[in-house]
Amino acid sequence: MTYNFTNIFPDVRHYKLIDSTNTEAKRYLSTGDSTAPMWFVADEQNAGKGRMGSSWVSSNGNLFCSLVCPINWNLKLMPMLSALVAVSIYETLKFFLKESNEIKIKWPNDILIDNSKISGALIENIINGENKFSIIGIGININSSPKLKVYDTSHVNMYLDDKIKVNDVFLKLKYILEKKINKFSDKTSDLIRAAMLKNAWKINENINYISNSQEGNGIFKDVSEDYEIILKSDSGQVKLNSGELKILRD
Repeated sequence: MTYNFTNIFPDVRHYKLIDSTNTEAKRYLSTGDSTAPMWFVADEQNAGKGRMGSSWVSSNGNLFCSLVCPINWNLKLMPMLSALVAVSIYETLKFFLKESNEIKIKWPNDILIDNSKISGALIENIINGENKFSIIGIGININSSPKLKVYDTSHVNMYLDDKIKVNDVFLKLKYILEKKINKFSDKTSDLIRAAMLKNAWKINENINYISNSQEGNGIFKDVSEDYEIILKSDSGQVKLNSGELKILRD
């Protein structure tokens, strides 16, 4: 599959095969040659990365991309970046899919369609003195999805009569994500949080989770201003952050 992104956008680098777009983004930053935002897009990855050390199956025909962006927002907003990314992916997919398709944000930033995972994100922050960058890695299943034992997966074109191309999804995502990042502030953070909650998977329902190797469950009631998930359990209210928590699917 051939793209012409780099011929159109100077802030996009395209690779036919790469280990990981997030890894390439780190290599880009390590040179110190530029501090400008840059996208990395690959047809295939052979070492795709997911959250909490998991791998991301990276078959040709799907979207694998990472955005390097300078952190120009207040550092206290960093936890809400995950919500911003999730809402951006949600809005991108909503643009292409039918109204009848139930698209949900599974906290912190997975996207499910009809309870099957269609997208995920991995955010890695580099904060070293004056050098402050976020690397936002995103994978979206467009033409295929892996068969996994742990949960169901899906892909965009499964739901469409008129099939779309990876290019189309990337360009829409690029526009939406960049627009939200450029406006990221205390004010927009509240709007992002509200959008996430409006479209959250299992809101006001019981969820099972693993936190620091301990299993638990509770009713998903809210997310905090620091994007902690707030659960109501038998022992009272529980707040957990994405670094310590894995939500289980039934």
